[in-house]
Amino acid sequence: MRGVQRALGVKRHTLALWLLELIARLPAFRTSVEPARSDDVLELDELWSFVGKRQQKRWLWVALCRRTRQIVAFIIGDRSAKPSVEASLSK
Repeated sequence: MRGVQRALGVKRHTLALWLLELIARLPAFRTSVEPARSDDVLELDELWSFVGKRQQKRWLWVALCRRTRQIVAFIIGDRSAKPSVEASLSK
């Protein structure tokens, strides 16, 4: 948000109000999600950044449906975590 604030030359409060107005106009989530098909293929992607200092790396793993480009599942954590993919996909 800070980068958008600087680029647009607005205060954080103004930007937050714009975002809230935009979100209020979005369609309901359930009406915008495509149903899954048996032949759908998922793509997994990862990225990382650090939080506060370089020693606190956090990884973001995302599962995307190739057909709809919708996010099916995601996990955020450190690299040492061994998450259960089955548990995250069932949520």
